This record gives sequence, C-alpha cells and structure tokens, in this order.
Amino acid sequence: MSITITVARSVSFADYARIEELADLLRMQDRNFKDRVVTVQWGPATTVSDTHDRLRGALLQLLVENVLSKR
Repeated sequence: MSITITVARSVSFADYARIEELADLLRMQDRNFKDRVVTVQWGPATTVSDTHDRLRGALLQLLVENVLSKR
C-alpha cells in the first residue's frame, strides 16, 4: 500500500518542497493518509499513484494540482 507522487522535472524546487509539505501534512492530519507511505520523487510528469485506493489517489492528484496552480 504505497502512494507515490511524481513531480515533473520542470517544477521549481520551491513547488516540490510545497508538495512534500502537503504529503507530510496529510500523513499527520488526514485519516485517509495516516500511517501510509507517501513518497515524493522527480519524474517526467506530475502524477499520483496509489496502489491500494484509486479514489484516494485521484483526491491527492487534485490536491497536488491545486498546489501547483498557486505558483
């Protein structure tokens, strides 16, 4: 049950850090993400993969896109 957030290499380091902060905040405060392994990594495109729950993955994708839209 792992969740991977892949951040496009074209995203700034500051936005990457904001996505890491989002992942940490969700693990601490949202019961849907509590005690889950959430990995943030660089890649060719910004995507979210949740091997256990597609809806949770889709929610996280929207949250990540929201962070990136506030640049």
